[in-house]
Amino acid sequence: MKTSSALLCGAMVAACALAACGGGGTNQTSVPVIQCVLPTGTQVALAYPMPGATGVPDSPGQVVIGASPALPTNWQVVLAYGNLLVFESVVNPIAQGSVPTPYATPGFANPTYESSGLSGPLPAATTVAVLLNNESSTCNSYLQIGTFTTQ
Repeated sequence: MKTSSALLCGAMVAACALAACGGGGTNQTSVPVIQCVLPTGTQVALAYPMPGATGVPDSPGQVVIGASPALPTNWQVVLAYGNLLVFESVVNPIAQGSVPTPYATPGFANPTYESSGLSGPLPAATTVAVLLNNESSTCNSYLQIGTFTTQ
């Protein structure tokens, strides 16, 4: 009698373990990827820090883009490094003379320079991707406009 009870108990444990391996993933749903799209006819480029720059200070204070025509102020800069996405402030137009140096001049005519203030310092010796997000949309795949590496 003790042997059959032990076998039954063992069989139940094995059945439960096998059922757990199945995952029962019926509650998992996938999130559709929705690419952020610039307004028709708009061109953008990373100006500061310069695209591909190395040795950028860990506290650059802001990211500056050039856009033609200017982006609406519902666009924000997103910084990506490691496994993090850091949503920074929305872009606001600034005078060209206010862009920190050195900066890259966009390859299109008549850019409007727009700045996004950063919320804090960046990690040292890290490659940072600069992306754009349209806060007024449901997009969840952000536009990458350049990278730089901190010192």
